[in-house]
Amino acid sequence: MKSIGNKLFVLGLLFACVGSSVCSASTKSVRLVLPPQASAVVENIGCVLARQIQQRCEARVVTTGDAPLTVELAIAPGVGSEGFQIENRSEGGVKIIGHDERGLLYGVGKFLRTSRYDQGGFTPGDWRGTSVPQKPVRGIYFATHFHNFYHDAPIEKVQRYVEDLGLWGFNVLAFWYDMRHAGNGIDDPMAVEFLARLRAIGQAAKRIGLDVALIVAANESYQNAPVAWRADARGMRGAVYPWYVCPSKPEGLEYILRVLGEEFDWAAGLEPRYVIVWPYDSGGCGCDQCRPWGSNGFLKAAEAVAALARQKLPGVKIILSTWFFDETEWQGLHQAFTGKQPFADYILAEGTSRHMPGSLPLVGFPEISMYETFPWGGFGATPLTRRAEQQWNAVQHISRGGFPYSEGIYEDITKAVISQLYWNGRPAAETVREYAAFEYSPAVADDVAQVIATLEQNHHFRWWPGKLEGVKLDLDWFPSRGARPQADPGAEEAYATVQRIDGLLTPQARTAWRWRVLFLRALLDAELKTNGGKPNARCHEAFLELIRIYHAENANPAVRPPMP
Repeated sequence: MKSIGNKLFVLGLLFACVGSSVCSASTKSVRLVLPPQASAVVENIGCVLARQIQQRCEARVVTTGDAPLTVELAIAPGVGSEGFQIENRSEGGVKIIGHDERGLLYGVGKFLRTSRYDQGGFTPGDWRGTSVPQKPVRGIYFATHFHNFYHDAPIEKVQRYVEDLGLWGFNVLAFWYDMRHAGNGIDDPMAVEFLARLRAIGQAAKRIGLDVALIVAANESYQNAPVAWRADARGMRGAVYPWYVCPSKPEGLEYILRVLGEEFDWAAGLEPRYVIVWPYDSGGCGCDQCRPWGSNGFLKAAEAVAALARQKLPGVKIILSTWFFDETEWQGLHQAFTGKQPFADYILAEGTSRHMPGSLPLVGFPEISMYETFPWGGFGATPLTRRAEQQWNAVQHISRGGFPYSEGIYEDITKAVISQLYWNGRPAAETVREYAAFEYSPAVADDVAQVIATLEQNHHFRWWPGKLEGVKLDLDWFPSRGARPQADPGAEEAYATVQRIDGLLTPQARTAWRWRVLFLRALLDAELKTNGGKPNARCHEAFLELIRIYHAENANPAVRPPMP
């Protein structure tokens, strides 16, 4: 009787695995089932799922024939905009249901992140439930300049990275057509090449159902703008582009609208959701007619730019940036938007919870790339997870989301944390552990989380005489000059931990750039500490590898690891 009972128990387990649940065993083959008459976006989401599985383990994804595991994708409105549900299929396997196409993308992302790739194949995750985002504007800004990763890496790698971030819950990709990289007009060969790259990046977002946003400076111009129309550069803050033009001069405003109108015509095929109009860094004018810029000349130009954008890009929303505003400009903006309908739909501001002018909704612009590091990304991964959480906690009660400022891929962990803060306020520590389990292995997630905490604790400027003097931005900005070595407690232990973890990872995880930038950051922290803050031969090897990962061979020194 005991033997029969054991057999019945085993049969019961098998039935549960095959008939009503998902077998947690690893598999080398996954059958993907798409909805009938799937849209191009849904088909692309299916391709992203297949790519993610196949690049991380030995499993293969098929759409015909039999496989031990079936993953079905479906769209069924009901849970809430951009939300998803993951459940067991009655026929066996997993069903991912999106409220809409984006919800399906985010559900695929959750399924992938909670699965495993380190047990000889693909092991499906057992997370089941429903999730709906809380904040509507979950953007990311790619700074496509200085010949950083976004500017110079093979376009296919940038497009794959757009897909990776989409899986985390971002819903809009922003970029700036920086005319400094575009020669002397939209038909200039430099501009044609640059715009083709931006279009390819934007198309990657559109293919998986994300929106696109354009950032424009309110008095933007090409470098050959007539000298007689140019702005008073004394009124600029941050980056100073002396060829920008003055909107208080009739010819200047006409020029601004002409060049931005050409950009809007170019962008029409991407159907931008937002146009973000920028005041300073770059931008500004200090002439008598434009002062104070933020509440005078800027508003004059921004209102005209907003009207043009709405004319050429039907349905577009206008986000008015207050970057580098002083208190006088804030008060002036309140006055300008009092008693009349504001021409903007959102206000962009960072680090403030004040009441917004015109009672407009707020979106943020958290800086995740440059904070207390120079060159940016020059020492590997820069996780700022606790800082991101603290900043968000201060504004989440009034903010609709935001657009983190990204100069490259080295802040990938922080992006993941912010995506989940925007999604539902998820604690940073939880996201870090899910990230580590997904990218490396659940078996090492706790150790990786501790390493990340140590690296963030030891995040600071570095400088050494004779080596870094030449590392500066075009505008002669050198924020780390004179920085002294710090104690960096735990740096040796963190490096020892990543060395041990390195031997436990799959070949795919161990050679992936996400592991290498983290590993190299731990190595550099430990070696620089041991060597009194100055690089040795091992540091130089690490710098060279980072340059290769970032495709920064021709980058501006501000975004190039500091190899002599």
